[in-house]
Amino acid sequence: MRRGRRRALAGGLVALAVVAGAGLLGGQPFASAAADVTFDSGAGMSFTVSATNGNLTSLRHNGTELAAPGQAAGQFQSGWSSAAVTSRTFGDQALLVTVANTGIGVTQYYFARKGDNTLYLATAITRALNPGEARFISRLDAKLLTSSPAAARTAGATATVEGSDVFRFADGRTASKFYSSQRTIAQRPFGAAGNGHGVYLVPGTHEMSSGGPFFRDIEVNDTGTAVNLTHYMFSGHQQTEALRLGLHGPYAMALTDGAAPAPHSLDFLSAYIPGLLSNAQRGGVTGTAGGNWRGLSGTVVLSGPNGQYWGPSKAGSFVIGHIRPGPYTATLYAGELAVGATRTLTVTAGATTTLALSGDVPAPGRLLQLGTIDGTPAGFRNADKIETMHPSDTRMAAWTTGPVAASAGAAAFPMAQFKSVNSPLGLTFGLTAVPAGGVRLRVATTAGFAGGRPAVSIGGYTSPASASPAPVDLNSRGVTRGTWRGVNTTYTFAIPAGALRTGTNTLSLSVLSGSSGDGFLSPDFIYDALSLDPA
Repeated sequence: MRRGRRRALAGGLVALAVVAGAGLLGGQPFASAAADVTFDSGAGMSFTVSATNGNLTSLRHNGTELAAPGQAAGQFQSGWSSAAVTSRTFGDQALLVTVANTGIGVTQYYFARKGDNTLYLATAITRALNPGEARFISRLDAKLLTSSPAAARTAGATATVEGSDVFRFADGRTASKFYSSQRTIAQRPFGAAGNGHGVYLVPGTHEMSSGGPFFRDIEVNDTGTAVNLTHYMFSGHQQTEALRLGLHGPYAMALTDGAAPAPHSLDFLSAYIPGLLSNAQRGGVTGTAGGNWRGLSGTVVLSGPNGQYWGPSKAGSFVIGHIRPGPYTATLYAGELAVGATRTLTVTAGATTTLALSGDVPAPGRLLQLGTIDGTPAGFRNADKIETMHPSDTRMAAWTTGPVAASAGAAAFPMAQFKSVNSPLGLTFGLTAVPAGGVRLRVATTAGFAGGRPAVSIGGYTSPASASPAPVDLNSRGVTRGTWRGVNTTYTFAIPAGALRTGTNTLSLSVLSGSSGDGFLSPDFIYDALSLDPA
């Protein structure tokens, strides 16, 4: 390890000190960096942090520079022009670099240790950001790291589909940085590899991120100029929660010979990174989760100003550990659908709080059921493609159809309805007899864009606008960015008997919105399920 000259701290240099905390080696206190800070793990990784702005200006693996030419191998957002850069050594075995931008209230941490080809990271955010994004991005050499998710390789695209972030190729395929995402609950280390090198972001717990376990965001994008790896802490992309202030992370960037690393605990970093709580300073929640989930898996989710956490329900019980103390709201999910009443609780350090949750998935329709009521569009037409393609992609099945017979199942009915593309849609169903009190139609949705929500008409009946209250406005594109996750809403329509007949009926579903738009950027909503019952 080599350290640049240090400017004297106010009051003069402080003597060597042993730092308290398990695993700390003791060493030089924080000192301003008069020259760039470098570190060599001795096992193949070396890097340089700029003393001027705190950017990771160099990242080498076995002597090969991995940063894209003229780009930073790592930085918060798009980098800063200047920052206060300090560093601290722990013997000759480890290094912590602290990069503070007091003007915006963000501090970026880099930690590395001998014999470990991993750069450990954390980001402290003390106030709202403008623009409202928080991300760490690494821009790497695309000529070296040639293996990355195909759906996010935009190099060679011939046209822009929308914004400046979704692209089309000559053959009609689409690609975007949004199409590399994974649900947080199932997120694995992600990155790119090639030529004997691999760089992967290890996402950590996401305890201070926003959106919960089913949220997804940008991960990898090969633009041809650079392979961009992004760890999002907050993006505003279909976010259902606000930015959480505090220490985000830890997360990490691992260098390998090509293979992705296995996820591993980052708990040891609480001994090095300021503000990161140790396990002993945290609490836990355990309890029961019950109800009729109709074969779906259950997940208990905690959300509060101090963090977000979740755990699966197994045999009716759940355990969630490693929780920052504070108040939380607990929600039970079956699939991705919130069920039952929420509960509030307070987690305290060193203690386990008990909790009982219960909720049922709504029963399927007795007269008609299209799709599974699970908080996702699974089973509907194009739902299996929407995470990795734009709706205009030529590999998509047609969004416009003639009336679809309910007997054909959800696979024949589009997963999303767009005001300017496929509204209205027709659905035919049969009745052996008309219920005397009419019928109740439930249209379960996972999200709406630009005020989009369902309206229905059948046999002379048209639903009033009051039956379709405006959805929560997330002020973000959703389905065109590869996600259906939003605020689940079920709309209920009371259809009178006089609008129905014995035999075949045709229901017309359309998009109601006070807004307009072109094509797939017109108001829309995403189907979870349709259910029809006697009133």
